[in-house]
Parts: sequence; structure tokens; C-alpha cells
Amino acid sequence: MELYIPDNKDLFHKLFSKKEDIETKLGFTLDWQELPERKASRIIVTHDGDFLDESDSKDLIKWLVETADSFTRVFPKYL
Repeated sequence: MELYIPDNKDLFHKLFSKKEDIETKLGFTLDWQELPERKASRIIVTHDGDFLDESDSKDLIKWLVETADSFTRVFPKYL
């Protein structure tokens, strides 16, 4: 799951300044990638698994939906 910020370092820094609060509300830590050599920045959380493995796919879909819900619940308050 990723929040991609195409060309706005100010927004990335604004969000990063609220990192602790955002991660507390989400309930998990994020990988904050400013990408200083690029115009874009990213805020990412990952989960191991293989969508092609049927035993993993249901859990991965559940994680993806729950994480997307968390992102849409928390991040708009800071934008």
C-alpha cells in the first residue's frame, strides 16, 4: 500500500512532521521515502505474501482492503 506524492515535497514534509500521530492512528509503522533525487515522494507499508498462492491470496486481499480503509480514514485529516 502506498501514498504516492508526485511533485510536492512540501506536502511530504508536512505529513512527515505528523509521522508519530499518523502512525499511531493507523496502528502500524510506515516507510517514509522522501526520494530527494526525484520530484516524487512515497509513504509505504508492505506485507509479505504471494497473490498467486491460493493459501495467501485471501489474507493478502483482506490486508489490502483493511490497510486501504485505514489510509483513507487517517490521511485526509492531514492533507
